[in-house]
Amino acid sequence: MKHSRNAALFGLLTVLFTVDVANAQQPQSCNGGAGCAASSCPTSITSTQATIPTAACPKFGELQSGVDVFSWNEFIAFNWPATSACVADTTKSILSIKSGNQGPVVWQTMMSSDDVFVGANKTPADWCKGDNVTALFEKKPLTLSHPSKAVASEATLEALGAAISQPTSVKAVGGVVTDQRQRWLRFERLMNQPEYAAIVGNKWYQLSVLNPLTSINLPTGSVEFKSSWKILTPAEIKAGRYYTTVATVYNTPEGAKSPGPNPVTLGLVGLHIIQKTPQQQGFFWSTFEQVDNETVFYNPHGSKTVNTQTAKKPYVELNPNGTPINAPVQIKRVNKIPADPKLNAYYQKLLAGSVFANYRLISTQWQTGGAPQGTPANVSNIVIETYVQTVKGQGGATGCLGCHINATAANGKTLTDHSFLFLEAK
Repeated sequence: MKHSRNAALFGLLTVLFTVDVANAQQPQSCNGGAGCAASSCPTSITSTQATIPTAACPKFGELQSGVDVFSWNEFIAFNWPATSACVADTTKSILSIKSGNQGPVVWQTMMSSDDVFVGANKTPADWCKGDNVTALFEKKPLTLSHPSKAVASEATLEALGAAISQPTSVKAVGGVVTDQRQRWLRFERLMNQPEYAAIVGNKWYQLSVLNPLTSINLPTGSVEFKSSWKILTPAEIKAGRYYTTVATVYNTPEGAKSPGPNPVTLGLVGLHIIQKTPQQQGFFWSTFEQVDNETVFYNPHGSKTVNTQTAKKPYVELNPNGTPINAPVQIKRVNKIPADPKLNAYYQKLLAGSVFANYRLISTQWQTGGAPQGTPANVSNIVIETYVQTVKGQGGATGCLGCHINATAANGKTLTDHSFLFLEAK
């Protein structure tokens, strides 16, 4: 009887949360797949979309549209509500998520690099038991201590053939980013269970283990996530256009206590999903942004040079009285969004009613047979790759693969299969 009631309830939820666009004309981009579900546009959102796609199947092996459909299907699956076992809760729907209050979603339950890359005398957290995962399920504030992306080694940057010039002389894949309200963006770096198991099982989180190795290879099925969060104003919280989380933030990259209000509500402004699939030489790099980014992070009347870091050493966000220190960064998109706007509109319609309808695919960069350094050649997420939108890697490509093609560990020599997470190895 209990099983029957649960089944009936799930059936009701499916009806309530399904948005059927079967009668809507699918864009041409929906025809770029070769027949597998991962590269096929769904006609509605059901529990089927909670299954994480593991391999794209573009027609003829080279069509970008089949890869971009794969990215959207990833986005839906990884933003599905999660259970306390860190997997999708198929009794719920992504369509029910109006903010962060219905979270966590699946990607948030993945393992933070902070819980894996621990000191040599420490042990990484058990899977699904990281500090922020525990906090999410207990409805407690997260700890977001990173005001920038991982800092790349000098050797890695030299291999790119271009230093990243900033007023502070910070040479990094991403420096501190200050929004128009003079608050820093916060970043997270996470990994899925296959990647976590490989790193922990091989003790690759220890530099002493990595030092004798020329290179490492992450297993097929590895997925990494990089997220960017903006501290929201009361008006932005009320408007409900961002997926949100509540977190404690810090005043310096070293973790000094903030003199400002804490905890704060943050809105998701950017998300990388990086998956290693069976067919490709490397990863698929799918990147998404909140649709308002180009206006929220740019003041047309501002006088600062665009995409130039304003924070200076020693990096401090707020004065002791809580007032901001750093001028806003004028963030402007350099590369046109490669993704088909009609494909984005189609998926946004599928997600109507959910906060995730306010996000869009920027593109998927991937290593096809004819372009191993990345197709499309120029891809940038303006709130994750703010300062490196024009930095060229091997083959002249910019974007994810252009930077990550020669990624190394913190020792500057061990190649780490395109992953910068190993810059945190100790």
